[in-house]
Amino acid sequence: MEFTRVAFYRDITKDSDPGIFVNSNVPTAKFFAVRGIKEAVTASYAAIGLVNTLALRDELFQLALANSRSFESFVLDSLCWVIAVITKRAWVDTPEEQRLAFTQTLCKDIVRHTTPCIGMITATYLIDEIAGGSKCSQFRLPWEFHYTCKTTFENAHMLHIFEAALKVIHQQLQRSAEMQHAPSGGSHTIAYERRSALHIADRVLNWAFTSSDESKVIAASFGHSKSGSGASRAGQRGSSRDSDNLDDGDGSGSAIFENEFQNRTPLFPRNWQSLLLSSEVLTMFFSVYEATLSDQMHAYFSPGSSHLALQCLVQVSGIRGKDIFASADAKDSDALRAEFARVIMRNQLQMIRHVCSMDLVSEGSEDMVVATTQMIRRFIETQLEEPSSTVVANQRLHSLAFLVIGIPEAHEYFGEVSKFICMLLNSAAGILRSDMLQRVDDDFGDVDNYFVMQAFDELANAWSTVINQIREWEYLEEAAAGTNSGSNGGDKQVSNQSVLTSFTHFLVTTAYLIRSEYIQLRMLMCEDSVPSNSSRAETFSIDQGLLAKDYVVYEDQLQFFALLARLDLRTSLDRMYENLCSRCNALQEEFKSLESGTAGESYNQHTIDLLHEQTQWIVLMIGFTLCDSGTSERVLIPKPVLEYSAACSNTGQDLTVQCIMVLLKMLEFELVSPSSPLAAYGSPLLVETLFWALRRIAPVYFLLDRSDYRDVSKSTITAFGSTGDGGNGSVIINGVLDLVKRTFDLWSAEEDVLQMCVSVLLALGQRTAIAREITSSSQFTPLMQYFTSNISRFPEAIHGSIIEALALLACHSSPADHERCFSDLKTLILRSFSQVVHSSDFMARHQDARLVNQLLGGLDMMDGLLSAANFRNMDAIFGLFFEVQPLFEQLLTVYAHGDEIPCQVIQVMESAARYLDVSSLPDDEHMLRFSHCFRTLLRQYQTSAVGHSKSQSDTDIESLSKITSLISAVSYLVHNEMGFAPNEASPSIPKAVADDFGETEVFGLYCVHVTADSSQLLTPNVLRIHIQLISEMAQYRMPSLIRWLPTEIWAQIMDVLLAGIDHSIYDVGHRTYEAISKLGAYVKVAGIGSAPAELRDVFSRGFKQLLSKLLQALLFSPFDVELVEYAGTALVTLGLLDPSHLQTCFQGLFAQGESEAFAERLSSTLTKFNSDLEASDAVRGLLKTVKPIPDPIDSAELRQPLFEFLVNTRAVLRIK
Repeated sequence: MEFTRVAFYRDITKDSDPGIFVNSNVPTAKFFAVRGIKEAVTASYAAIGLVNTLALRDELFQLALANSRSFESFVLDSLCWVIAVITKRAWVDTPEEQRLAFTQTLCKDIVRHTTPCIGMITATYLIDEIAGGSKCSQFRLPWEFHYTCKTTFENAHMLHIFEAALKVIHQQLQRSAEMQHAPSGGSHTIAYERRSALHIADRVLNWAFTSSDESKVIAASFGHSKSGSGASRAGQRGSSRDSDNLDDGDGSGSAIFENEFQNRTPLFPRNWQSLLLSSEVLTMFFSVYEATLSDQMHAYFSPGSSHLALQCLVQVSGIRGKDIFASADAKDSDALRAEFARVIMRNQLQMIRHVCSMDLVSEGSEDMVVATTQMIRRFIETQLEEPSSTVVANQRLHSLAFLVIGIPEAHEYFGEVSKFICMLLNSAAGILRSDMLQRVDDDFGDVDNYFVMQAFDELANAWSTVINQIREWEYLEEAAAGTNSGSNGGDKQVSNQSVLTSFTHFLVTTAYLIRSEYIQLRMLMCEDSVPSNSSRAETFSIDQGLLAKDYVVYEDQLQFFALLARLDLRTSLDRMYENLCSRCNALQEEFKSLESGTAGESYNQHTIDLLHEQTQWIVLMIGFTLCDSGTSERVLIPKPVLEYSAACSNTGQDLTVQCIMVLLKMLEFELVSPSSPLAAYGSPLLVETLFWALRRIAPVYFLLDRSDYRDVSKSTITAFGSTGDGGNGSVIINGVLDLVKRTFDLWSAEEDVLQMCVSVLLALGQRTAIAREITSSSQFTPLMQYFTSNISRFPEAIHGSIIEALALLACHSSPADHERCFSDLKTLILRSFSQVVHSSDFMARHQDARLVNQLLGGLDMMDGLLSAANFRNMDAIFGLFFEVQPLFEQLLTVYAHGDEIPCQVIQVMESAARYLDVSSLPDDEHMLRFSHCFRTLLRQYQTSAVGHSKSQSDTDIESLSKITSLISAVSYLVHNEMGFAPNEASPSIPKAVADDFGETEVFGLYCVHVTADSSQLLTPNVLRIHIQLISEMAQYRMPSLIRWLPTEIWAQIMDVLLAGIDHSIYDVGHRTYEAISKLGAYVKVAGIGSAPAELRDVFSRGFKQLLSKLLQALLFSPFDVELVEYAGTALVTLGLLDPSHLQTCFQGLFAQGESEAFAERLSSTLTKFNSDLEASDAVRGLLKTVKPIPDPIDSAELRQPLFEFLVNTRAVLRIK
């Protein structure tokens, strides 16, 4: 074939001759020639023109068709990619008729069964290019171009390509059935075409559709959020949008529209309904996977085929949304949904049965096992979140009831899923009994990391969704019954009530089987984890020290177990109680044999270790089952536990009470006397876990308030209630206190055990009734004396927690007892300092490790006391802080060249600013004293730190910890004042006090900058809290900042704010824009005309730099849409400060345009934005304010004009 436009394109392509592609016989030459054509067309499209570009595209396509068997595969692949790239480049300019003509050409070639299929390959690349993922080419065109391409393609073209691919899959399935006995050559062709069609189907089923929703268009315009701190952002707000993004997850700009919900099926529009919900199409996806399994027996099999088929099945199983199931009649909509669910259930049932017939633990089955669990989870979770339109007896049918009623296979389906869960657990247990165990341990660490348990986690999440849906419905029905007690609501609930009650009975049955398998598996895992020889014992000890706690690592599984257990507490508690008692009895028998000396050669340490390990797992299960996490007054006994306990006729039958009693007895049994020979055989891990269970259970059950419950069983009241209610709770609490003391005697060197013990005391202290009972008991005073007399025996790391717990409990005692307790704690803290600092040889021995540890312990105790500050002990703690301030000053001087002591002193200062309420001080004199003490310590720290030569360790964790503590201390001091003064100009605070605190806080900010270098200040965690401090001080302390902060520090602050613009961490960006807005508002309204000229220059230069970078980020960078309001407000504020510089920046934008239309569009957008701002009440309000410290512009009022301006501007400026 002659390349008719070679001469024309030779003039356009400077570095490559298209004729080479036609005339050369060297494949690599063809490869680079065709890529040269792509570069030429994308770079010189305007000169080539639409007509010539399309003609070239068509010639290349015909060339590919004519040489599909003669070209090397990599050349043909590259040629199809170039055709797709050229198609997209001309897409917006191409008339719709020509677009349809080309996609129809592709579709016709797809169903023609040529091999290789040019239409199939080109369509695959075209979808990638228009989808805008990381595989999209660089066009150097604005976002508006890509968005237009995507919307037009998905609206009128993608469905046809998808349908053509499905026809190929369908036809190949038929041919495959006809050619079962044919030679492998024909089968090879079928497998190849099937895999190519699956590529298209997979891409379409993962497509992120655009939306007419304004908020989603805005999100698409600004691109992918770049937060590098997912946890912090997640805590700040939840992301629940399906958006189209202009960048990939790492913010590199290599992707254009990414699907936010990679773990969810996209929301397909209404016009896909007839194809995508067709039972034949849905069944075909399952059939094609079966076909890929049969391909595995042939040499031509490609593993990618089965993987693609599985991915398609996962997506198909989660089809969702109102549009795809929409119908004029609500009944028809529900009928569509029911038919879809029936087809998916029926086909998934076949897959589940097939998987369960396999060897689940073989590595060859990993993909199928995991994908099957994923599609089950996707289907169940999606269906349960989709509301039904069916109304029965004036009530909307629950989504689960709708499935059970409308789909005959529903009971069978859920039954098979429950069996699948049991089989996965059973298979994991089988590994522990087989020769595979060593290999799994070596390759994956343990069975929990093997794919079988990952598959179990998927189904556990799905099953939890089912149970939670029913529980939520029950609570809502109970609440509705309470508010409509006079109505005939009982009849109205018949439909949902009968179906869901019946289904709950089914869940109860399956829960028993799953629980049994899980308990068996955990007991076997305990056998694997307990070492059986000395060589493994060393490894086991090291590993256990590195791993997190079981109640943290396996929290999800244990919560799932608790959900199952609460479905039938009688049976589950009976099983757990039996297991707990049997192992406790076995341990007691072992210990009796050891104590009596009859064990002899029958003694086995492995047996004792195994019993301890298994017991601690049973304790974990009981702890999660009997109560939820939390220690506040609001955490109550779970409703299923209350109902079970109320149904028991006496305390002996109430296994809730009996389980807790056995836990206490087990703890008592483990805490033998330190002098006993049996002490060497105890388990600190089990003791820690028992106290963990007490931390959950005790605040909820002990001395419970009957007014919190409608009905509490007599057995619970008798066992744990107050004396006034006829309960035994006081005795139980005294027993717990005794167990705490015995634990400290026995395990005085086990930091984790002791810390958990103290956490129990803290949890008890947060319940007022329990704390009062403790302090009024005869046990409390001896316990106080025990800790204050023996605290040096315990690890320094828990000294602070001990003091905090004792101080918290003491606050609930009588005034006289409280004064005495606080005096003891104060004496203990002062003695820890005076014994060292006031000794005659302190300076000679101040580097001695024992002295340093004693000082650290004292500082930690002071920190713990501050953490327990409240209205009862506030004045006394203030007095102690004033008393120890000179000692802290001396420590900062002596240990100026160290890290540990200064870091701990700053930590104490942080706690003082955080927990001490300055407004509680009786007069201005005390307030000024606190400010003066704080500033004195800051000055001494600054003097020591500046004189300290920096070393390699200055960038380590301890140095960064000092900086963060220092920043937090100043920030908390600012917060502290907010309790009695909105800002320093407030008339509610005397000027002398305001000025003094302002000086202290400004000096604190000064200390931050002179004691840390720029690299430390730009560390993400430091930067986050540092900018927050700047923002707070700009809001509350601007006059003081202008008055006292040196010019060079202002220059550094401007650099910090500059670094915060367009930062990858959400919190940093958010706080930066708030700080700029507050700072700019003050300068605009209050002015800095009286400030030195150097400072005014710093502000002028800094504002110009901030404005330039912020404008660049807002118009060109990938930007988190949820930050746009804050950033836009900062931009407007900076623009009000320096309108001439803003105009200069926009003139630079106009100059980037290649046409007058470009400049005119930007100019009109800017003009409208300026007019919107002039009419804005928010801007006018700022300019007219008379406050000495003005509030920043309200970002909410600027939202609409900001987004309109930025979206329209970015549409033509932001390119890829």
